[in-house]
Amino acid sequence: MTPDLSFLPGWITPLDTSFALALLLVIAPLAGEAVFRLLRWPRIVGYTLVGLFASASSFDGAGLELSEGFRHGLEVAMAVLLFELGSRVNLPWLRANPWLAATSVAEAGLSFSLVFGIGHYLGLGPGSSLALAAVCMVSSPVVVMRVASEIGARGQVTERLLMLSALNTIYAVVAVQVILGLLGQMHGNNALEALRPPLWFLLNTLLLSIALALAVGYARRRLDLANENSALLLLGLIFLALVLVRLSGASPILVPLLAGMLLRSRDPRPCLWPRHFGTAGGALVVLLFVVNGMAADWRLIVGGGLAGVALLLLRAFAKVAGTVLFGRRSGLSTAQATALGVALLPMSGTAFLLTASLYSAFPAMGMRVAAALAGAAMVMEILGPIATQWALSHCGETPEGKEAARGA
Repeated sequence: MTPDLSFLPGWITPLDTSFALALLLVIAPLAGEAVFRLLRWPRIVGYTLVGLFASASSFDGAGLELSEGFRHGLEVAMAVLLFELGSRVNLPWLRANPWLAATSVAEAGLSFSLVFGIGHYLGLGPGSSLALAAVCMVSSPVVVMRVASEIGARGQVTERLLMLSALNTIYAVVAVQVILGLLGQMHGNNALEALRPPLWFLLNTLLLSIALALAVGYARRRLDLANENSALLLLGLIFLALVLVRLSGASPILVPLLAGMLLRSRDPRPCLWPRHFGTAGGALVVLLFVVNGMAADWRLIVGGGLAGVALLLLRAFAKVAGTVLFGRRSGLSTAQATALGVALLPMSGTAFLLTASLYSAFPAMGMRVAAALAGAAMVMEILGPIATQWALSHCGETPEGKEAARGA
């Protein structure tokens, strides 16, 4: 729904969603800077608050209806952050430190198990409970990437945070596709027919990821990608990959993420390019968080009630317990492992995309998952980035945190 602009002069109110978004894109950077300077919160909290305020002003709506052009722009914004995240993930680290892999499986598996249990207790049914549990494994990679970049976080906890958020995103996307295949079998398809869509989905995703990684690698060897003009080529390649994603039915989440990871695995040198691929990418990122807030369905948030609170608490416990369980064996202190679990709490854009894919395949189930998830996701849109910033600062991996540690 378009935000309620009745407080504006009469000649403005008939204008379309494009005008409303343009106006919010003026307000959002100001709000982001205000919360950063006055409250020392991540700027994305200000962006999201602007979107939530706009969504609340049209309470009767079920989120924002975006034009095709805006949806494509948002896909590019998320893909930029996912590609950046993937390019920072060092997969050989998992072989060198198998307890890190165990930590990843523990935090994602415990999140899945506890959320499935609460879904079953609330009477969502086995299919909806499995889908809800799969979505709740994910820690929003776009949020943790943005927050870590903005506050200049560096260190063991930060690198593990990026690694674990990338891995649990992969688990969640694959799990959702497997669940959709199983539900297809329950709806009368035989096993081969039910498994064909997820297998085709994963194959297309892998092939497009390899193609994008090879294209960026080729460009990287011949151009200085730290130059903002060359960075436009990266945006173009990512946009082209997303067009192919839509045509082939691959994952818009996994293609850029896996491409970045493959690029890093082929070349262990750090990938240096302008933050979010320059000014154009930065503007798209602001738009991404504004629209995440505007897409909130307040009817589902209010209707979810205590279910959202229970989901929020159980998922938080699972993330922290999962990282603490193997924290010492993987090389972290208990305090660092706890901070890592807290930093994994954000859950926004990726969870919404996964829920949307469930709704497209099975509307009734998708609506049940969205209703249970809406309240927890909305709270995490605000508290999640703050939790990540606090955790990284608390364990001394930001400039301010290091200063405080030296002063102590």
